[in-house]
Amino acid sequence: MSTFRIKPNRPDTEKLKVDDMNPFDRQERIGWWNQDKLREAKVLVIGAGAIGNETLKNLAMLGIGNILLCDMDTISVSNLSRTVLFRKADAGKKKAETAAQRVKEMCLEESSRVDFFDGDIVWELGTGVYRYFDIVLGCLDNIETRFAVNKNCQLVAKPFIDAGISELACSVSVFGINEGACYQCFADKEQMNSARKRYSCDNFKKRMFGERRMSTVQISSAIVSALQVQEAVKIITGKRAAISKKLFFQGTVNDFDIFDLQREEDCLAHASYDSIIETPLTNAVKLRRFLNFVSQEDKSGKGAALDLRGDRDFLRSIKCATCGKQTFFYKPVFRLFGDEVICSNCKKQDGERFVIGEYDYIPDFDMNCEDTLLDLTLEQLGIPKLHIVTVRDTAGGYKHYELSGDVKNVMPNISNQ
Repeated sequence: MSTFRIKPNRPDTEKLKVDDMNPFDRQERIGWWNQDKLREAKVLVIGAGAIGNETLKNLAMLGIGNILLCDMDTISVSNLSRTVLFRKADAGKKKAETAAQRVKEMCLEESSRVDFFDGDIVWELGTGVYRYFDIVLGCLDNIETRFAVNKNCQLVAKPFIDAGISELACSVSVFGINEGACYQCFADKEQMNSARKRYSCDNFKKRMFGERRMSTVQISSAIVSALQVQEAVKIITGKRAAISKKLFFQGTVNDFDIFDLQREEDCLAHASYDSIIETPLTNAVKLRRFLNFVSQEDKSGKGAALDLRGDRDFLRSIKCATCGKQTFFYKPVFRLFGDEVICSNCKKQDGERFVIGEYDYIPDFDMNCEDTLLDLTLEQLGIPKLHIVTVRDTAGGYKHYELSGDVKNVMPNISNQ
């Protein structure tokens, strides 16, 4: 019989020195840890609910240097059992602003910067925002927003880590840059339908729609956030992460599985920008000024047109198919509710009648547009701050322009470096 001895690892004497005045002393004892990278990291967190609260707390305690958190909801009493950042007195306050205040208070890194965005993430968070961050963490409870976040991450090539919970089950899916699957690759018909539940068949918003409330508990959000942030730390510090993997934990039976996520080559969400031109413009400029800027010879040239196709629809008017009345709106479709576009003449006759009309959408805008349009701001056209817009030249070529002048408007603290 042979015997052998395991050679003990010799401790690094430097690691044995205790620095109790350093809040990151214990994590910096990990051999591959790089606190400087965490301090310099910029993390975009989408959602400040149950998962978002845990994730924001974890990022603050790890010493992440720059955090932008986004949400559009208000705090309800029913949120309190799953949201470590909120208090009873916070009921009715905005989640994004309140969470940002508490996260800043928790940040152990003295130089940390925290900003927040309070608005519709699908339509009002510009694609350019994603470009300024190293990684995007999804802490969401609906499919539509997940699709939107995934699409924007694909467009500007940013890693996206999605987290979800249901009862005692939770999952984390990790999507890399231009490799493997994206979130939409494995979307089924039910998910595609779910993504459209707040819109009519004509793409107008519904004032009332069924919103499913997820059955869950704070235990699940704590577990899933730990997994999500763990993978984020790996990516930030250059360690190998679970790219194109789904980490699934079923707490009822303590079963942990890892699934491969297969890339769907025909997935429509795989489009990405080949190049982006930064501009000093904001979404507060009028269309006329924007077109003059991009029509310069060294840009897209004379005759350039702002092309909104594939991004957002803009409605000039609807002509009623019953009485022929034409009603002008001059609004992006996502800002219109279905009951706003019903013909007023026919509605008086029959309040329940939804009259199908002839829609006049404007897919692109050039200097030949009517003055009413040229005098609208980009924001009035439905273009959010720091968005990346597409411009077509007269030869059919396309360039992508970022409204970079909005950087300080979207993230005043993070941009102040």
